Amino acid sequence: MVEKTMKKAAASERAGRLGEAERLYRNVLDSDPHHAQANYKLGILASQTGRDALTVPHLAAALKADPDEPRYWLALATALLSAGRLPDARSILQRFVENRFSDATTKATVTTLVANLFGHAHDLFSNGKLSEAEAMLEVVVLLDDGHAEAVHLAGNIAALTNRLEQAVDLLTIAVHLDDSSAVFLTNLANVLTCLKRYREAEGCLRRSIELDPNDAVAHSNLGVVYQKVGAPQLAVTHLGEALRLAPDYAKGHINLGVVLKDLGRLDEAIACYDKALDLDPTNPLPHSNRIFARMYATDSSPRDQLADARAFGERFAAPLLRRRPFPNDRDPERRLRVGFVSGDFCEHAVNAFFEPALRSFDPAQIETFAYSNTQKEDAATERLKAVFAHWRGLRALDDEAAADLIEADGIDILIDLSGHTANNRLMVFARKPAPIQVSWIGFPGTTGMKAIDYRLTDPYAEPPGLGDDLSVEALLRLPRVCACYQAPNRDLPIADHPPVDRTGIVTFGCFNRFTKMSDDTLVAWGRILRRVPEARLLLEIGGGDDPQVRAGIAARLERAGLPLDRTDIEDRSPANRYVLYNRIDIALDPFPYNGGTTNLDTLYMGVPFVALAGDHFVARMGHAILMHVGLAELSSTTVDDYVERACDLALDRDRLRRIRRDLRGRLMASPHMDHRLLAEDVGGAFRAMWRRWTETVPGAQPGIT
Repeated sequence: MVEKTMKKAAASERAGRLGEAERLYRNVLDSDPHHAQANYKLGILASQTGRDALTVPHLAAALKADPDEPRYWLALATALLSAGRLPDARSILQRFVENRFSDATTKATVTTLVANLFGHAHDLFSNGKLSEAEAMLEVVVLLDDGHAEAVHLAGNIAALTNRLEQAVDLLTIAVHLDDSSAVFLTNLANVLTCLKRYREAEGCLRRSIELDPNDAVAHSNLGVVYQKVGAPQLAVTHLGEALRLAPDYAKGHINLGVVLKDLGRLDEAIACYDKALDLDPTNPLPHSNRIFARMYATDSSPRDQLADARAFGERFAAPLLRRRPFPNDRDPERRLRVGFVSGDFCEHAVNAFFEPALRSFDPAQIETFAYSNTQKEDAATERLKAVFAHWRGLRALDDEAAADLIEADGIDILIDLSGHTANNRLMVFARKPAPIQVSWIGFPGTTGMKAIDYRLTDPYAEPPGLGDDLSVEALLRLPRVCACYQAPNRDLPIADHPPVDRTGIVTFGCFNRFTKMSDDTLVAWGRILRRVPEARLLLEIGGGDDPQVRAGIAARLERAGLPLDRTDIEDRSPANRYVLYNRIDIALDPFPYNGGTTNLDTLYMGVPFVALAGDHFVARMGHAILMHVGLAELSSTTVDDYVERACDLALDRDRLRRIRRDLRGRLMASPHMDHRLLAEDVGGAFRAMWRRWTETVPGAQPGIT
């Protein structure tokens, strides 16, 4: 009787009489509630007619009655996936795989299911639903552990969510599963580059180019790797090839601009950024890079730079501004929720200035939130995580979602620590997710954005009356320094006497990036060497070991009047940092873009430097540092004065010894290393900003009133 009813039900189902088929299947269950096929059919019919609540119970009953039927496993797993019950579906499929069903029909069904699941995972990924996509990919790989595309996509998701080591593992597996994929190799190289595993990245990209010699992206990325390892000429070669293959590849033009900037070829670098901006006018990155590059250029005045920054603000930031009242509690004396946004919460110069203040903030006054866009987390990142009250990752969030997160956290004051440098999130600030927004430490100039209200600055770098008309943000001058120096290691050995006492020849030096060594600077150095008999100049320059790069450097030095036989060039490398200071007597600060970290390193290593005070922040950093350590005598106001002071110091051995005596101690006793006082000054600035904001009319135009 049951068999006859099942046949009639199947016939009705084939004829499209689904209601009649369902009635007959239910008649079977009335006689035999555990009938596997009837439960299976009723589950399928429920799914087809949108009655999802009935689907899973019937299919579960079918599987329980006949666990040897592979269709029941797959149907139940599919229903669970449709119901969003991913863990349950994964559990069913895990047991399905363990049963090793192998008939041809089952294999075909699994193949179809895998294809559908991967397609769904890819759609989720494209829509930014990364965690859901990742969970779906786990199911795909469970059913097909040789699915290279699924493993590759999972690796990309791990990279986007800053799990870089896991991303390397997954992408390496993907390459193993399909070693003919240039795309897999290129993406693996990208993650290895983020991890600073440059040689491995180079190997992957070379293999990728062997597979596809016309892949512009691979050539461009290889150029980036060579730039990172200090091989700029190879970088230029591969970036040039990338742009030959794809002249309209905007990112390739940006990458080439970065290399040319580091080589001091500023006009060419700026032209690259302009080309990238023409090709991709909605991308703020090339404009940010251009703003940064123009700070080094002697033919770009501070007012030109202000105009360019304003143009950036109007073009990219202004249209994104959210205009609405903020619900923040306006109590002027309450504990403040302060957020810090940075792409450099790691071993980086910016963090070396920020971390000391962070550790010294009064937690009763300031509740700290980190919003990290850091690519590679390291030991410094772990230190910071332990100090911040709250830690948020931004890398997996677009600008809109990141702004929503900050607003949901109820941030009162949001601090930008990156400006127009790499890994910035300026477009988050453009949306104004906090009532008060501030630029600090990471960028030595105006962002050009009206959404950022204040810029913290130094009373010597920008004294009252200087710089206010060069900044879109209002300048807030801290009473002492605007950043503190964090010493690298108190045990770094210092020369116990000037090297000239041993050699009889004065050695000048500069260990700033070559980009900062403007033609005007080089000409001044040539004058100094001509004035001081037999004096030598030691420079640390990236790519200095590359014959082609070295030839270009030598040509530029010679044009500026520097005697090449008295100029020594060392390659810029981590191994040279701090070591070279013990070979020089006096350091020379470049202009118009002075040294910052490098000048402080110089003093810490017991070497004095001579600076030229300009008329805007980056051109007065050296002057400000010297004033804070009580060495105003080494700061000059004209190029002639700069040359004179350097020569006078070199020719007065007793004075040189006196100034060098306990220079490290002088720096350590200065405001540059008084972290507690800086934290008090910054905390006071935050409180002053907040009190001012609480006095504004609620719902007024965002920004300074």
